[in-house]
Amino acid sequence: MTVKNVDAATTPPLDFTSLAKHKLFRDLPLSLIEILLTECPARTLAPGEVLIAPKQENHQLYLVMSGCLQVSLDTADSTIGFSIEAGECIGEMSIIEERRTSAYVIAEEACHLLVLTEEIFWNKLMREPAAVRNMLKMLSKRMRNHNEVTLQTLEQQLRYEHLQKELEAAGKIQANILPKKMPLFPNHPQVDVFATMEPAKEVGGDFFDAFALDNDNIYIAIGDVSGKGMPAALFMVRVITLLRMGISDEAAFGAVLPMVNRMLCQNNEDCMFVSLFIGLLNVTTGRLTYMNGGHNRPFFARSGDAFELLDVPRSLVLGLRENMIYDVAELVLKPGDTLVLYTDGVTEAENPERDFFEVEGAAAVLNQCAKKDMTSMVEALKTAVTDFSAGAPQSDDITLLALRYQGID
Repeated sequence: MTVKNVDAATTPPLDFTSLAKHKLFRDLPLSLIEILLTECPARTLAPGEVLIAPKQENHQLYLVMSGCLQVSLDTADSTIGFSIEAGECIGEMSIIEERRTSAYVIAEEACHLLVLTEEIFWNKLMREPAAVRNMLKMLSKRMRNHNEVTLQTLEQQLRYEHLQKELEAAGKIQANILPKKMPLFPNHPQVDVFATMEPAKEVGGDFFDAFALDNDNIYIAIGDVSGKGMPAALFMVRVITLLRMGISDEAAFGAVLPMVNRMLCQNNEDCMFVSLFIGLLNVTTGRLTYMNGGHNRPFFARSGDAFELLDVPRSLVLGLRENMIYDVAELVLKPGDTLVLYTDGVTEAENPERDFFEVEGAAAVLNQCAKKDMTSMVEALKTAVTDFSAGAPQSDDITLLALRYQGID
């Protein structure tokens, strides 16, 4: 005798011997097994096929005759779960409790199942004491498996919460590395400078830097490290440390980026890199000396003129090629001239339609608030980016530094 088949073209028939060996049918009358073999259809599942999903009504008990099912309690692709192997069954809890399903059941490999309806389960199978005993044994094993999965889930949650706390602590450490006292140059009234960094995650790879070398010279920088998260943040700290070690005076300024690049190329097996713009401004003469390492061209506007992209020497990002050459350029600022440094989290901010804010959008905002102070200008540009994004998640760090040369009174 063979079982009737719901997809006979692809499912091999079940025989009496294989069915009688199933754990659920141990010590059952042969006459009952024959009835089940006749009245219950068979079903096959291809690898990866979903048998049960959460929050569904289920009125069937599935007996695994061959193959293996995977039960996942949270998501379909979760690594936390347990297996239902040949000789076991699934679906009994939703029948017994009369509740919707609570997990994903997916074929881990090709599976051959026997399908018992709810009516057959209660009116024929569960009327046999041996079947009830077998079911209780199987449920007891299932409960132990479920407890193990629950413990795994709890451990994973605890690890996640611990990691979140570590990331929050790392974010605070990173924020403390960046200058945060505003104004950035309280002892240099010749300039109005404001900067901000808003990471997309708890920690990020963007940064800005600014400090005074002496009464006449101030240093500014902005950078964007490849990647995100903790690796980018650690690489960022390394970059800032090297920059601060290298910045000294105007005579040695041209050696800064070559030195930083050589140091970053050493032991850089992950091929991480950083784009950089650094500048040294003599606040007395207005002479700005600057270098660029593959970073976005800053916005620049003469007093009363529109913002345009500043001409910068063409060069590669730092950390990839040890012998790269970085040229020095210079510009003499006049009172009212404004320089705005930014990372691509500004121009590549996306809206729900996946459009970019772009350079033109940023320039339009800067031109609208050209007469504002640097704090107001930066905040206006940040607000414009937020409004443009219209709720779309921030995909990259957003960093801005704006400088206006006010000259000597």
